[in-house]
Amino acid sequence: MAANYLYRPLYSPEVYDTLLELMRGHPRILLDAGCGTGKITLCLINHIDRADAVDPSDAMLQVARNQPHADSAKIRWIHGAIEDAPLDPPYGLIVAASSIHWMDLDRTLPRFAGALADGAMLAVLDGDAPLDAPWEREETAFMIDFLEARGERRRGWWKTMRERLAAPVLTHPRFTSQGHRITAPFSFSQSIEDYLRCQHSRSTWSEDHLGEKASAEFDASMTAILNRYVRDGMLTFNVQTRIEWGRAIAY
Repeated sequence: MAANYLYRPLYSPEVYDTLLELMRGHPRILLDAGCGTGKITLCLINHIDRADAVDPSDAMLQVARNQPHADSAKIRWIHGAIEDAPLDPPYGLIVAASSIHWMDLDRTLPRFAGALADGAMLAVLDGDAPLDAPWEREETAFMIDFLEARGERRRGWWKTMRERLAAPVLTHPRFTSQGHRITAPFSFSQSIEDYLRCQHSRSTWSEDHLGEKASAEFDASMTAILNRYVRDGMLTFNVQTRIEWGRAIAY
């Protein structure tokens, strides 16, 4: 699953420009909370002084450490849960991307509040999946039916990427939103094989969760859907990201 993270779409340059804007006037020190394979840290490291990149998964960090520039002396890769990992504040920005919903926020948000420099922000992100792809309706119908056939009820609360972009990433009494930005559409292309590996990077579709037989069934059905949309061997779609920033509150 960790290796499959490398097949997720890139964030657009606008994401990184926004994060750097949020650091302006603060220490150029990043805490990447739930860094995964290090996508954010590695794209920002040449523009900042240092980064602490924390993740509870040793497999994720192994993938991260094998990426170009991951051996930079400015990066401290930390294996541990963000709730109690060793930190080195103050930070000019804390970023939590898809990781935020896996955290114990009652413990983590007060910790973030204490680790941020005066006036510095917590930024949370959502959006590294196809937006309004031509195959979205067929794909969604198949995915819901596939899960419900396995006894997992999803129909009532399934959200498209468009619906996710319209909703706050983080709602919690210890987080006060100060603003948000939805990036402009960013075009991304990949083969069906890579698209499926990306899907298997998500917890619902991970091969460990589905098992070998169901994973093969998933891939075969998805390939039949996606084959109708391939052009010159590639699927092309837009990605947009919601970036939300605000204050973490200690008490």
